[in-house]
Amino acid sequence: MSLSLKFYIAIITIISGALICALLFFHETVDPWWILIIWALSGWVADSYPVEVRKINGNRWMIGLSMTFNLSAAVIFSPISAMFISMFAGLPPLENANAKWYKSIFNVAQISIATFAAAYVYRLFPVNSEIVKIFAILIAIGVYAIINNTFVAGAVSLATKKRFGGILKDVLIDFFGLSIFISLAISYLAIYLYPYVHFYVIFIILGPLLAIRFVINLYRKFLNTKLEAMYALTKALEEKDPYTAGHGERVSLYCEVIAEKIGIYGKRLDDLKIAAQLHDIGKIGVRDIVLNKPARLTDTEYDEIKRHPVDGARIISEIPSLERIVPWVRYHHERWNGTGYPDGKKGKDIPLEARIIGICDVYDALTTKRSYRDEFTHDEAVKMIVSGSGKDFDPELVTALIESKDRFNEIRVAKAPLYMSEK
Repeated sequence: MSLSLKFYIAIITIISGALICALLFFHETVDPWWILIIWALSGWVADSYPVEVRKINGNRWMIGLSMTFNLSAAVIFSPISAMFISMFAGLPPLENANAKWYKSIFNVAQISIATFAAAYVYRLFPVNSEIVKIFAILIAIGVYAIINNTFVAGAVSLATKKRFGGILKDVLIDFFGLSIFISLAISYLAIYLYPYVHFYVIFIILGPLLAIRFVINLYRKFLNTKLEAMYALTKALEEKDPYTAGHGERVSLYCEVIAEKIGIYGKRLDDLKIAAQLHDIGKIGVRDIVLNKPARLTDTEYDEIKRHPVDGARIISEIPSLERIVPWVRYHHERWNGTGYPDGKKGKDIPLEARIIGICDVYDALTTKRSYRDEFTHDEAVKMIVSGSGKDFDPELVTALIESKDRFNEIRVAKAPLYMSEK
């Protein structure tokens, strides 16, 4: 862990501790401990079953459900009571009991600050009607989300050395795209029912929370199953030709290098990596005799090859969640000067992500053997791509590749096809 990240966690922890000390010093009311313990324990249980927002190549992005308990506590109980509840609910679940201590401390501290802020902001409103109450809760959720996700994005940025703005934008989109509706509805249900049923409301809201989690996870699994099936198709396609085995994975890794070089992060980067993995899936419909032909292709055979971006885009369009990447796959063989296919687009009319996939695709094709030629060296491939700057490739992406060429070579060596290791 870097010194800057240690300092960052220490500052967040000190702020949380200072807030609690200040509230105790000014004799802030603390609600009965038995109620706080039950509420906090319920939040901790809910957080042990988070909602999976997305899963890409084994990396899971999760959103915990304790937020509903934290936000309702911020309205129902005193600010310091809400802080204690959120701190307990923020502890790692039993299955993550071995989580690194500083991560647990950071999570507890930042969630307690976000909960306090939500409680404070809510109390700024003269809650004299249900409409005002809903509006106040909505604003409190927004404050909670901004503080919580800003702290998390800062920690991730320091840990990964990636740009803070891109990470923050990504986590906020995930939050407001899903959690805000769940939290607003169920938090309001808890707040509305609490005066009538008191702490028994916990058992009322746990049911909807876990039901929502079940439905969302079922839907995510359905989408992931279709995506994994596409990965399997691509893998099967590559395995038919030992020279192209691992091509999609390498292109995805090269795209990641260039994307981060030019400032693409977060979900946009995740989507780009998926598109890179699947960019040749349309070749499923191309005959083996054409794909592996050791001699020059006829015009008819070349036309068959040229259909694969369109076919690939059509296949991917069958998954609604991948709609964004359809044009990236369709246009990855377009060229900067308009001489590519299938539609002859040129310049910035070609989506940036398609241009990135295109240049990385060419680099990998040049540095791996084909049935009709031997592979070029890393330096030869870079030189050939440079010669195509402004003609075949976006000059800015060529510059990014040149500046990252050592990283490209590391990936090329680490992920080399089996035939290269046999030399």
